[in-house]
Amino acid sequence: MSKTIHPKVEPVLHSLRCYAKVWPEGLIPYSGFDKDWELTTQERLVTFLKDHTDALERTCVPGHITGSALVVNPNFDRVLLTLHAKLGKWLQLGGHADGDSDVAAAALREAREESGRSEVEFLPWEQGGTWGITSPTAFDCDIHQIPARGDQPSHLHYDIRYLCVLDDALPLRITHESKDLRWVKLEDAFTLTQEASMIRQFEKFVALRQQLTASQLDAKKF
Repeated sequence: MSKTIHPKVEPVLHSLRCYAKVWPEGLIPYSGFDKDWELTTQERLVTFLKDHTDALERTCVPGHITGSALVVNPNFDRVLLTLHAKLGKWLQLGGHADGDSDVAAAALREAREESGRSEVEFLPWEQGGTWGITSPTAFDCDIHQIPARGDQPSHLHYDIRYLCVLDDALPLRITHESKDLRWVKLEDAFTLTQEASMIRQFEKFVALRQQLTASQLDAKKF
């Protein structure tokens, strides 16, 4: 008997189905592409969502869905990274979905809050593709362990990631969630972190950038 899908997680499952049409299939091949890893990660995410009706809430003890955004500049040569206050690592912007079944909207909201810029927008990398998906679609997914802190036990973050764009000439505002916030040249970003999930995001963007055309992503749109 098939398991009944909770209505609140169905939009997230739809988003993952769109993601699965492109990245696990290697339609945008990136350095370090591992199809088995991509497929396994998708399977784990889907299973988690089907097994936990409260997957979008941070009160879900085994773990919960988070939404994040790799923010790039209009010239596609810099990325915006935050030095996470609790984890002490250079990461993309993002946070908890907190019950929002529109994880893309949650990721965008977090990116705007953590950068202090309401001008952050989705970068429509899907336009012009032959895969038949609409914007915004995730460009990376990851499952990682969050260490115990205070009365909060160790748990997993099932992170769904989107690509966003922001004018890097605009001033930024660091929040209490960050020790630092800065634009980093893409080539330098690879040396700033050893986190596999960060390297993968950079590699995906490098591969994606090679396919983008001026007609698809005119900086004036942003």
